[in-house]
Amino acid sequence: MYSFSYEPTSKILLGRWFSQGVLQSDYGLQLDSLALCVFLPVGVVTVCVLLYAVEYMQGDAHRNRFYITLSMFAVFMSILVLSDNYIMLFIGWEFVGVISYLLISFWSTRVQAMKAALSAILLNRLGDTFFVVALATFITAFQSFNFSTIALLVPYTQTDLLTVIGILLVVAATAKSAQLGLHAWLLSAMEGPTPVSALLHAATMVCAGVFVLARSAFLLEYTPTVLLGILWLGGVTTLVSGLMATVCNDIKKVIALSTMSQLSMMMLAIGLSAYDLAVYHLYCHAFFKALLFMAAGSIIHSYGSESQDLRVYGGLRAYLPFSYTAMLIASLSLMAIPGLSGYYSKDIIIESLYGSYRLSGYLVYYLAVASATLTSVYSVRVLYLTFYNQPSTSKAQVGKVHESWGLMIPMIVLVLYSISLGYYRDGVIHHIGMTLPSNTSWIETEMTLPVWVKVLPLCLGVGMSSIVVYVYEYAYRLMTHSVYVYLVQRYYWDQLMNSLVIRKSLRLGGRLWEYTDSGLLRVLGSTGIGRLLLYLPVAGLFNLIVLLGS
Repeated sequence: MYSFSYEPTSKILLGRWFSQGVLQSDYGLQLDSLALCVFLPVGVVTVCVLLYAVEYMQGDAHRNRFYITLSMFAVFMSILVLSDNYIMLFIGWEFVGVISYLLISFWSTRVQAMKAALSAILLNRLGDTFFVVALATFITAFQSFNFSTIALLVPYTQTDLLTVIGILLVVAATAKSAQLGLHAWLLSAMEGPTPVSALLHAATMVCAGVFVLARSAFLLEYTPTVLLGILWLGGVTTLVSGLMATVCNDIKKVIALSTMSQLSMMMLAIGLSAYDLAVYHLYCHAFFKALLFMAAGSIIHSYGSESQDLRVYGGLRAYLPFSYTAMLIASLSLMAIPGLSGYYSKDIIIESLYGSYRLSGYLVYYLAVASATLTSVYSVRVLYLTFYNQPSTSKAQVGKVHESWGLMIPMIVLVLYSISLGYYRDGVIHHIGMTLPSNTSWIETEMTLPVWVKVLPLCLGVGMSSIVVYVYEYAYRLMTHSVYVYLVQRYYWDQLMNSLVIRKSLRLGGRLWEYTDSGLLRVLGSTGIGRLLLYLPVAGLFNLIVLLGS
């Protein structure tokens, strides 16, 4: 057991924004155990990504603008993590979304990059709308935005009101953390440079939703209905994202879908009230996911055509030995192989589902096991098609592939973190637990579960991965199956959203503009008043002439 000395929360008051009666909003920062455990991966990953970007973007004419924007993103992510009230948190939340738009659309001459950035910011604005409504509800219910004040008042607040606030925060987190329903922006965001993908999808933007729910643990603990909804949302999302990743052919999109799956694992922990496990998985996941993106970027950067299609690669193990080693370690950690950091943070969440000894826990446990199996499947698939398969391009193209020393330096740091972080699990969880509500059910889970529950994800993952290698070697015709085509189209979710929601919303918006903005409001507003002021003197003069004539 690793012991940590307890330190009180450090707070800094930078100034007061406004004061209206008992309602006050301050520019304040606080550093407690939760903020520290999230701020550490944010800081380390950001530094590694900046070092990586120096080499990756050296040939870009606008690289200085890229570095500045990336640094601004890190500043506002730090504000989000270190805030001591919901207003400061919302400031960081909003600026993170806006700057992510600038980063995704950095190559603004590409139409796909601009479309992807618009998709990301618009879907995030939908979640932000619910966050704003939650802030308004805080004013009505608590007359405060401060975390500690709201935590003191929550036990004396009506449960229905807390449930409404919880739902609003969950929808906001669903948009930011790309959970099922508001996940469409995540894959299109891969149009940005690889350093952007490594930063946004490792420890920063997509983890902001999980962080907000963990920070709001004092409220969610009094809303069991919302926690049950979070549990099932995480369970369904992690399975759906795993199925999509098994058939995806874009290396960066496969890793993005794995991010979506791992964020769902954190949602599962929050649904179990095991907030410390969720934050710990966030803590470990940041490093090996950033390493995965960097290794993928090294592969893409080494190709003259900068192709991201897995089917173009093959046989790169001899040409990119360090990138192969880094991706292998990161993939094994993602697959929760014992001895690496992902095993210590991920498996305990899956085991806790069964160890909750509830019907929903049992059912979602099997969804999580299926997702963990699919994680092994698509990780082995990426490794096989990239490094073990026969080369799919010309000899001249493969002969130019080479490692870049500038990209290797930050990856070495992340390799060390991906291997060693799991060894301090008990101490880190204990440290986080000083801030979050007390929940020691994971200790009972470790001691009471049968062995088969613990080894089932590992056994299924190894077995199914072997089947994947067999399919690609001997039964490739299975790839034309109708189920495969259905999964390649990502359940036709984008088409359904376009047909049922977006086009109808655009038509409604057009009619509202035509009949309201350009119609009624203009007649009663600027146009009507202007005409009234123009014709009123004329009408008065006409009436005067009529009176004089009579």
